[in-house]
Amino acid sequence: MKTFLVSLLVLLVIALLAWALGEQASATRQIAAAATVSAAGQTAGSVTATVLTIVLILVLLAAGGAVLYLWLHMKALERQLSAPAPRTSRWVSGPNARWEQVEPESRAVPADPLGQLVQLEVLRTLREMRGTTRQAQPALTVEEETDADNVWPW
Repeated sequence: MKTFLVSLLVLLVIALLAWALGEQASATRQIAAAATVSAAGQTAGSVTATVLTIVLILVLLAAGGAVLYLWLHMKALERQLSAPAPRTSRWVSGPNARWEQVEPESRAVPADPLGQLVQLEVLRTLREMRGTTRQAQPALTVEEETDADNVWPW
């Protein structure tokens, strides 16, 4: 009987060990599934963070490029506006120059009295023609109505 009890006890211990190993395997499977889900979530988070970082860097580069372009364009305009006009005057020479500048004579209108007289005559003729065309056009008349027919309360 003693052997029977010892055998039964050994079988019971073996059964308990088998059951414990089965539970451990089940727990290991659950841990593996949880690790897989966690790894997938971590990968998705890492990819999202990487994509957002790249987009942010591209936006910052584009904005920096636009600001740099506008700044350079503004500096070019400032240089263009602040550049001195080409010198058209000349220094007066001679012992009594007193370091003054003389403006050059105008190239657009020569000092020709006959040319000026012709321009004045053309201007006078144009004014006369404009005056005659105004007189030749019939004037628009507006008939004013009298307020006698209307009775106003005020």
